[in-house]
Amino acid sequence: MRTNRILVLAVSLFMLTMAAGSAVMAETITVAVGGWAVEDTKRAVEELGFTEKTGITVEVVTRPGAAPDFLSQMTSAVMAGTSPYDVIAVEDETAISMSRAGWLVPLNDLYDDEFWDDWPEAMLDMIEVWNMYNGELYRIPHNYEAQYFWYRKDILDEMGLEVPQTWEEIINVGKQVTGDGVWGISDGLAKGAYLMVNLGYWTLQAGGNPFDVGDELRTALQFLHDMMYEHKIFPVAALNRDFDALNQDYMNDRVVMMRQWPYFYDVSRSDPDWFKEDKVAIALPPAGPGGRATYAAAWGWSIPKTSQKIDAAKTFIEFMTSIENAPKLAEMSVWWLSARHSVLEHIGDRGIAEFMAMYSDAEVIKTRPFHPKFLEAGTVLEDIASAYLTNQISLDEAMDRAQQRIGDL
Repeated sequence: MRTNRILVLAVSLFMLTMAAGSAVMAETITVAVGGWAVEDTKRAVEELGFTEKTGITVEVVTRPGAAPDFLSQMTSAVMAGTSPYDVIAVEDETAISMSRAGWLVPLNDLYDDEFWDDWPEAMLDMIEVWNMYNGELYRIPHNYEAQYFWYRKDILDEMGLEVPQTWEEIINVGKQVTGDGVWGISDGLAKGAYLMVNLGYWTLQAGGNPFDVGDELRTALQFLHDMMYEHKIFPVAALNRDFDALNQDYMNDRVVMMRQWPYFYDVSRSDPDWFKEDKVAIALPPAGPGGRATYAAAWGWSIPKTSQKIDAAKTFIEFMTSIENAPKLAEMSVWWLSARHSVLEHIGDRGIAEFMAMYSDAEVIKTRPFHPKFLEAGTVLEDIASAYLTNQISLDEAMDRAQQRIGDL
């Protein structure tokens, strides 16, 4: 009887040990990405063999897409000392808010000098401004989304016109192509982050940061206003349009030039009946008073400090951003594309990478205009710029209000 009890106890202990060992080997982390990136992320984990190589399984889930909604969710979780996610894909503005709130785990220990040598100077500048705080790295970008200057080469060629190289040439060309429901140039300028993107773009070309509320912002606002009302080459209705509406205008032959994110490369090819290469040509950004300039935004990986699986989360991030795997990921999807040396060397001139390399080589990709309270400051500038661009206030009034309200932040 005693022997049987000992045997039963031994078997029970063995089974508990095996179960514990299996639990360790089968550790699962939850990775949260935007809805558009779920399938790409699942594919990447599977094709790179992450689980086989690390023993860590990955559940990919959808996070709230809008930054305010995501921040609200994470605020509740952090205050409760929990986290629904172990790894999160975060945009620029979310990274700023969460790092300053002390909600993220530093990632400095994951990377050495060899890793950083793979990054061009422009991306290192972005890292310093948007991904570090008090000397700690809180987010590592996995993509690098530069804004491009798109134009209808077919239309310009037919009219014997050259692609604009300066602001003045935008106006000259715009006047010649505008008419019969066609606009020389447009953008999505609706409030809610769309208008702020455009303000940052033109103010950089004017030579400054819109959040400084200096002469460069004044110059950019005046230029936008002049294109709308004096030269009539830019639709005032753009103030009610988002980027999807801009894409539709362009693909319905109502716009000849535009500033747009790289995802339009795939959007434009979704309609084979409309698409031709010379309808979606890309040129370097025209030079304003401050020279040629655009900027890149980024998404990147971070770890909430309330995750219970920080070591496994770090393993995932290190694996997905390594010099070995970053080029393979970029080959799978533009979602993983960046200007890292290893990536561009591997991808070559395939797809939008050709133009990222062109922009990178020309050194026109600048650091995105920064403010430590980016969401709040952006809302301020959008409200004031919209009022000016709809002739509710003068430019002087707009600048005075912007200086006061940004100063109050």
